[in-house]
Amino acid sequence: MEWFDWIFEVGFGTQILLALLAKYLLYVAFKKASELTAHADANMLTSIVIASFNLVAVYFFVDDVNDFLQAQYDALGIPTLDPAIWDGLPLFVVCIIGIITKDFADYWSHRAMHTKWGWPTHAAHHSDTHVNAFTGLRVHFLESFLMTMAYVLLLTWMQIPEIIPIVALFYAVQGIYIHLDLDWDHGRFKYLFASPRYHRWHHADVPEAYGKNLASVVPLFDVMFGTYYNPGVCKEEMGALKTGVPDKNPLLIYIYPFREWADLIRDEVTKLSEKLRKSRTKS
Repeated sequence: MEWFDWIFEVGFGTQILLALLAKYLLYVAFKKASELTAHADANMLTSIVIASFNLVAVYFFVDDVNDFLQAQYDALGIPTLDPAIWDGLPLFVVCIIGIITKDFADYWSHRAMHTKWGWPTHAAHHSDTHVNAFTGLRVHFLESFLMTMAYVLLLTWMQIPEIIPIVALFYAVQGIYIHLDLDWDHGRFKYLFASPRYHRWHHADVPEAYGKNLASVVPLFDVMFGTYYNPGVCKEEMGALKTGVPDKNPLLIYIYPFREWADLIRDEVTKLSEKLRKSRTKS
């Protein structure tokens, strides 16, 4: 089973078609004129270009990455669950278990990417200033690699790779749904299943929302670990312009992590040099 092939093909190829359908249905059903503005379309095109970059990266590197990860995992000799434990369970139950465990792994990967050194990897996704059905496509290949790596390792341990196509398709649809420009909440079920309102706060470009609402499917994880934030209707600006991430230039968005890490390393070297200089002066 080529795990990365399944995840990336569903995550980017199918998601483009699903997002186009969602955009059309959104306009027909709710007359969301804001979804059809030139600004929105420019952001949509940028998201598709970034997704295309990812598909090229996958085509050239996915097999090597997949083989390398599996080899490293096997070399560690980590015990795995007995595959037989899943035999007596209905497929839908195993899929639910897979979705919840994936979301748990994604939560912590996502949380790591909202740190100083992790943020450059995740900035591309937050660069969209018009969050809509296509925003789920706006993911840097480095982020996809990190998130998928955690899930691959988890599935290897759990020994249930046969559910990957189903789970990947679910996440493609879910990723479109939570990014829709709709003020939908889920009432009493809002902690069990992520809504567009909940996720819009994650993309809000205001300090109180930074690093909040990190779960993709189960907001209960945010409640449990202190990152839940949903004060009501979100009317804040979207994007990450305040942190210097462009929103419509796919090339600048794609190289942003490398430029940002270079700046961070330079700052750390400067601080270290200054510390050494002061130490020599005192001595």
